[in-house]
Amino acid sequence: MTAPAPRSFIIGLAGGSASGKSTLSRELLRALSLTPALSAAVLSTDDYFLPHDRIPHFYSPSRRREMPDYNRPDSLDLPRFLASLTARSTAQDHPDVLVVEGLMVLHHPEIRQALDLRVFIELDADQRALRRMVRNLAHGGDPLDGINTPEAIASYFLESAKAGHERWVEPSRAHADLILRGDGDFARSARLLAAVIREEKKSSGILTRG
Repeated sequence: MTAPAPRSFIIGLAGGSASGKSTLSRELLRALSLTPALSAAVLSTDDYFLPHDRIPHFYSPSRRREMPDYNRPDSLDLPRFLASLTARSTAQDHPDVLVVEGLMVLHHPEIRQALDLRVFIELDADQRALRRMVRNLAHGGDPLDGINTPEAIASYFLESAKAGHERWVEPSRAHADLILRGDGDFARSARLLAAVIREEKKSSGILTRG
């Protein structure tokens, strides 16, 4: 019987916009680098949105025009993302742990099936809205849609991000193995999560290089 090919242990981090996915990912990589160290990398669905001429749009009553909608499942180029996920996790130089983060990571069955551990980060809508406002203004606007005023950021959150969260993101928490608070101590959460990954990786029998 042929032994399974070595691959990464894949953890999925899902949650609403500005819930803390990217922050937890960074802290998790730091925690995994501690003894016993595991190599780790992040794959974000934000890098796999459809191009502007193919992205779904919605009509914004506040702006009175069509706007790109990055908060729905079909905004993701799923085949391209899955190809990258497979290639990265099975490459000869694959990381011990591959962190997959994004809004719809637990919504898409094709992504869920590839995950060894599923995590959902929950945070109240008002806190996420405030974080998104501060983040976008600090960076001169949203790099995806060019929104750069408080009024526009708020209206886009209500019309797209909040609506998409309620319809698709929040229901996907039912598929999570673990649910973490987005207003907690991310460094502590990452250390605990790293311990879980090490134990799950050991007990699952997933092979790694050497």
